[in-house]
Amino acid sequence: MIIGMGKSPVTAILQQHSYICAYPCFFDNKVLLTENRSRAYIQYIKLLVRHYAKYGRALKIAIWPDYTPLYKVEKIANIYLFNNISFIVPIHDLSELEIVDELVENGFRVFAGYASDKKLRDYEINDFLREAKRPLWYLGVSTKKELRELLFYGFDGFDITGYLFGRNEDRKDPKVLKRNLEELLRTISKPQGRQSSILEFFPLNWGV
Repeated sequence: MIIGMGKSPVTAILQQHSYICAYPCFFDNKVLLTENRSRAYIQYIKLLVRHYAKYGRALKIAIWPDYTPLYKVEKIANIYLFNNISFIVPIHDLSELEIVDELVENGFRVFAGYASDKKLRDYEINDFLREAKRPLWYLGVSTKKELRELLFYGFDGFDITGYLFGRNEDRKDPKVLKRNLEELLRTISKPQGRQSSILEFFPLNWGV
């Protein structure tokens, strides 16, 4: 199972674990994409291009801009240069699975992204699992309940927020943070549901 995390005060610690894809390996900008929907994808793609220019092949996973079909992104940048990236397409409505299919048809590696926030989707998890094709990604895990759910249903990957590591004061305490991280890793290492290998989605030179 793959774990991703965007830019955060705790990413420096997560980067010590080679099987966790923490920033700059993982790229997203939830605030930009969800709070300014109409033209947010333009600014987001420009940020992604700059991120790729800075970090190159260290970038492995990126969120695809919400609500955005391929043809719109093609007008902003040569997206086909990112052939080593796996994209996660956030699914707010099951009709958006067409974006996943289109990207796959054009040679991209793609996860269908389940929105953990109920306000950002109009379907239930069973509907998503019935309609979406693997690989599947659980977006924005911030509670242990969500962690248990994704493990139960055998998602192939998920990204985490800092809230999963406790209160703000806990995240500032290195000892507490280390303990909470170790608890997370123990939880996901237990055999339950479908287990995925990171090599299913990335080449052998993952860490290069």
